[in-house]
This record gives sequence, C-alpha cells and structure tokens, in this order.
Amino acid sequence: MSASSLRCLVLGRDPSGESHSLLTLLEPSEGLVRCLIRTHRGKGTTLPDLFDEGEVSLERAKDGGTRFARDYRLLTRRAGLARDHRTLERACRLAGMLRKNPPPPESAEVCYRIALETFDAMAARPRADCAYFKSLWLILKDGGWGVHEQWFTRLGARQAHAAAILGQPLDAQTTDEETVAALSTDLERWSAGEAHFVLP
Repeated sequence: MSASSLRCLVLGRDPSGESHSLLTLLEPSEGLVRCLIRTHRGKGTTLPDLFDEGEVSLERAKDGGTRFARDYRLLTRRAGLARDHRTLERACRLAGMLRKNPPPPESAEVCYRIALETFDAMAARPRADCAYFKSLWLILKDGGWGVHEQWFTRLGARQAHAAAILGQPLDAQTTDEETVAALSTDLERWSAGEAHFVLP
C-alpha cells in the first residue's frame, strides 16, 4: 500500500456496501478525488460530513485501484449551512455542480478556494442564493469561458441585476430572490450549452 495525506472539502458521502461510504472530495492540487471510508470507526473518531474541510490519509491498493481513507481529521464543520432549507439547497447545488464538473488540475486550486469561500459565506451570512450565483460565475470565468462576453452582454435590461449581485457583498444584496433564481437558472443553462457542464 502507498499512502498520501490530502487537505480537502467533502462534496459527497454516499453509502457503499454495508460498512463503507464513498466520499467525493475536492482537493486543491488533484481536483476531484473519490475514496472509501469505513462507516463504523473507533470511539472518539470523527466521520466526514458534507461540506467539511478536513485532512484525509489515503491508501491505494498496489494495483492502483480504489483508494481507502485510513484517517480523517476534521478542520472545519459548517453547521450553519443547515440552518434553513434554502441555504442547504444552494450549498448542495454547488457541491453537485462541482461533482458533475470536476475542475482540471490547472484550475483545481482556484476552484477549491471559490468553493471554500462560498461555503463559508453561505454558512455565516445571508443570501446563499447570491453566493451560489457568484460562485458559478467565478468558476466559469476561471475556466476560461466567455461568461461576460457571451452571457452577460446578452442579458439586456437584466444586466443591472446581474451586476448588482456580482458587485454587492452578501449583507447588502437588494435583488429579490425570484430574480436571482431566474438568473442562476439562465447561467446554468448557458454553462450546459456553451461550457458543456452537466447539471445536477
């Protein structure tokens, strides 16, 4: 067995058999990483939870097969993301977008930072809907897609709303939730059509 230690964000935790969970992790240098972890661990150990930031020690079988998490150390748990349904839904949507559209290695570090800052903002501040819109915009922009030239410039009268969401801090957002939701849906559809994103 060879082992490695990764600092990561937990984007998914799905059952895998009777004794393991499949973790989907976002890591700053590798991008998306998947591994198995035992669901029944020793007393005093912490199991990974969705949106955690943690450090995981991974073992890989000699044949290069499935990775197994040997140890997990919690760094940050974002309990604030579960304070209401809308916040949790937007956080899950962002995690789903990242799971379906893994960043290439050259974008992994920036994508990790965007996700980290967005989850922190959603957990502690209002307007998770605006935070999600901003994060999707930044991910597309960092990926080299012409989101400003090809999407923003075609919004017509809605440009002012999009600019306000992108330019205002979350605590000062004034755009109504219905408008933010419509712009987010529009941007998602553009990302699927132009950037070939897979929507959750």
